[in-house]
Amino acid sequence: MVTEITIPKLGLTMEEAKLVKWSFDMGRTVAAKQMVALIETDKVSFEIVSPVKGLVYPVVPAGTMVLVAQIIGYIATDEAELAILQKEHPVDAGVIVEQSEDKPGGKLDKTAPAATDTAGSKVGERIIASPLARRMAKDHDLDLAKIPGTGPGGRIVEADIQKILAAPTQAAPAPISKAPAPEESEFALTVAEEIPIQGIRKVIFQNMHLSLNTQAQLTLQTEVSAKGMQDFRNRINNILDPDETKISYNAIMIKAVALALRQHPRVNSSVDGEMIKVWKQIHVGAAMDVGKGLIVPKIRNADTKSIMTIAKEMGQLVDKAKQNTLSLDELQGGTFTITNLGAWGIDHFTPIVNFPESAILGLGRIVEKPWVKNSEVVVEPRIALSLTFDHRIIDGAPGAMFLKTLTRMIEEPLLML
Repeated sequence: MVTEITIPKLGLTMEEAKLVKWSFDMGRTVAAKQMVALIETDKVSFEIVSPVKGLVYPVVPAGTMVLVAQIIGYIATDEAELAILQKEHPVDAGVIVEQSEDKPGGKLDKTAPAATDTAGSKVGERIIASPLARRMAKDHDLDLAKIPGTGPGGRIVEADIQKILAAPTQAAPAPISKAPAPEESEFALTVAEEIPIQGIRKVIFQNMHLSLNTQAQLTLQTEVSAKGMQDFRNRINNILDPDETKISYNAIMIKAVALALRQHPRVNSSVDGEMIKVWKQIHVGAAMDVGKGLIVPKIRNADTKSIMTIAKEMGQLVDKAKQNTLSLDELQGGTFTITNLGAWGIDHFTPIVNFPESAILGLGRIVEKPWVKNSEVVVEPRIALSLTFDHRIIDGAPGAMFLKTLTRMIEEPLLML
């Protein structure tokens, strides 16, 4: 039985997504639970896996915007079912699997004229060919302008190139003449890579710009002893079973921040037009980058959860982030954010508020330093805290008091129990 591949609803507000790519060419075998396609919303990338083993039959081109629940392809059980799909849903494999290089976003060219018998498959001076056909032609030094296209609108597809390569008795199209490259000035700039501002990067691009353009941001920095937090973490982790989730510094900090927000609710707020909305719930986000751009999964109601529960939820969110399986609901609706650059050797920095929240806490590395304590110089682990907040609604003194409360939690973790 044919199985449909549809666009999942990843969050309550999700309506559409971009079909970024197909992982398999048409007719290739895919295993159950294997990634078959990648989609991207304005907040998250998500891997669609095949529910069954079978033959992939995509019907929507990569690069297309698709709606929730829309069918983008099928999984056929065998070759017979695949043949039926090809009759009922005829598509061009080159167009579907490959993203178009002719038009941004990979949209199909619906304005292309009907197929003709003329070689070249041109619209004006532009050669219409699938990216796969272009690569094959380039690899074999074939001139696309002399190859008849049999795809939609006279498009040159993979089959056309294969036909030329499989016909040794026919004169092969003349190789493309390669003119010598002009000499470049030693001072000329050359592009190493072009990175489109889209998907997650586009969201980061817009949110950071919006944050700095709509808020009056102020950063307060301080430094506190991390010895109490270190001892607390080590004592708990040492008594846990080997297979139990270990407590991380981020889990302790999330709990400390959540309890400090409970005592200073104005920091747990947002601006909505002419109104300051102080949130009843405390949802703390933890900024992370797993190689696909900055994302901020949320720990819901962090003030009501134990540090152990927070550690387990953080582990699950990190795993989902690495596997591209985070839902939109896990990424939105936060009230405060923590960002930790300690692992990269950073001490102090100025974090930017994660709009539309009103405050963010930056954490530096834990480093041993000489410190005067009780009139004596001692060496102890210290951690830098950087609190950025919207000065329109949070004044400097309340921001400082929030940091003071947070400092007590970090230095005396038993206050969190």
